Amino acid sequence: MSHHPKVRKRCIDCPRTFRGTAPARYCPDCRWKHRGRRAVKYVWTAERDQVLRGRYDGRVKGRADVIAQDLGWPCWVIKKRASQLGLCYAVDRKEWTKAEERFLLNHAGRRTLHWMAKQLGRSDTSTVLKLKRMQLSRHYREGYTLRGLELCFGCDHHVIDRWIRAGWLKGRRRGTRRNGKGGRGQAPADAWVFSDEGILRFIKEHPMAFRLDKVDQFWFMDLVLNGRLVERALKKERDLNAA
Repeated sequence: MSHHPKVRKRCIDCPRTFRGTAPARYCPDCRWKHRGRRAVKYVWTAERDQVLRGRYDGRVKGRADVIAQDLGWPCWVIKKRASQLGLCYAVDRKEWTKAEERFLLNHAGRRTLHWMAKQLGRSDTSTVLKLKRMQLSRHYREGYTLRGLELCFGCDHHVIDRWIRAGWLKGRRRGTRRNGKGGRGQAPADAWVFSDEGILRFIKEHPMAFRLDKVDQFWFMDLVLNGRLVERALKKERDLNAA
């Protein structure tokens, strides 16, 4: 492999001098203007979009793989384009059984939404709508624990600890018999409990303290909007079923 030593050169776009190899013509500040655009590897045309609309069905397992094989493209390209065209939607039409309803009655408010949905083999959306129909709250019955807030805000407990120490997030101790700081050889510290009012005050006063894309979206809607968006979704579903 030939090696081109770097020499002092003058940029042909601007009067700056720079050190570069013999083929170099532009300084680092001007080089970006002359870089070619990356070629698009997978090009979607109107005809291909029409084929995708006619053949894609997210309810049929392996349908995306068949379309990908016909086009000679990866499967992820098909799924991504289907999502862009609005062809992907969650379908969960299984009837709820009495055993599943008893499961929700026993665990709603004690375990997280994602845990309940995973145990039941349901989607998060289906589970939260069923809880609404049963008039069950997903909130912890005695307030939110520190672990619960981790799942709701999608952050580590160290982040929540900083909010508490800074006085941004107000909570109270559960009042159990546990004491101490929970270090090695010590009893665990008394658990924190956070109310809806305290969390709402924190969100209102410090909206930039957390990342909205990490937050549990259904929990956030229930808390901030008092469940109104979920109620609209329920009404829309009832109207579709009645039509």
